[in-house]
Amino acid sequence: MRAAVVNMSALPQSFLHFFSNQLDAAGSAWNMVVPGRLQAEWQPFEPERFAHTAPFSSLQVEQMKLKETLQKQADMILLLTDPLKTEEDLQQFLSGIKQPVFIMPVSILYPMVHQSESIGYDTALNEIVNYTLSVADTADSMKYEKPRLFFLQLPEGASIHLTKEVALSTGGFELNQADQHTVQRFRQSLEKHYQEGHTFALAATEESINIAEVQKHLPEYMDLNVNVVTVDSAQCLGPNFTAKDRLLMVRAAQKANEWRSSSLPSSNQVEWFHVTA
Repeated sequence: MRAAVVNMSALPQSFLHFFSNQLDAAGSAWNMVVPGRLQAEWQPFEPERFAHTAPFSSLQVEQMKLKETLQKQADMILLLTDPLKTEEDLQQFLSGIKQPVFIMPVSILYPMVHQSESIGYDTALNEIVNYTLSVADTADSMKYEKPRLFFLQLPEGASIHLTKEVALSTGGFELNQADQHTVQRFRQSLEKHYQEGHTFALAATEESINIAEVQKHLPEYMDLNVNVVTVDSAQCLGPNFTAKDRLLMVRAAQKANEWRSSSLPSSNQVEWFHVTA
């Protein structure tokens, strides 16, 4: 039975290296499909090479090459992907696949995907919180005449869960929308915050929120020194991952190996990685 591992995720090499070693540890016979110059290449699974291979993109040409290779070679498919970030592309891809597919959800923006914990989210949250706390430490050690407001812009598409958990973990505020009612409540919270004697405030927001528009609704008498700190996707997944993400990857590899050695599921069957830490 020919099982293929396919990577469509944005996981860095450190994650892929650890996961692929766990997958290989059980001794199951896996293969991998990697992007080639002219076509998708079918090769024996090698953890080191898999970790250093670029992921398949959502480009139609690449996906067509991938589908052709899988249909010719694979009996089962293990897919690493961010289902919510590319949901439309994913559904289109799956509609053309006849083999059973086991999906390992990877997302730095959402904690849960299809009732499964997302690999990468806990590490992203940890990195963002640590970075935010370093901004807070610097702000607290340098006093200014004007009260300061730091907008922490998270990657576009960040879930309400991420902005809320960053805010709660750092003693900051969350701003998920820029409508008049939400901004008014945000302004009232800021006023109370500064009246209590705080010299700076942190606000976690999503990248698409127009900070300039938000500032227009802040009263001039507050006379704030506004700073925008951007956190991009690359900063969210560093070389070190949390114990929780490590545990998720171990359990995902164990379940994938069990699935690989089990009797062949029916065609067109899609199974999600239903494991939590």
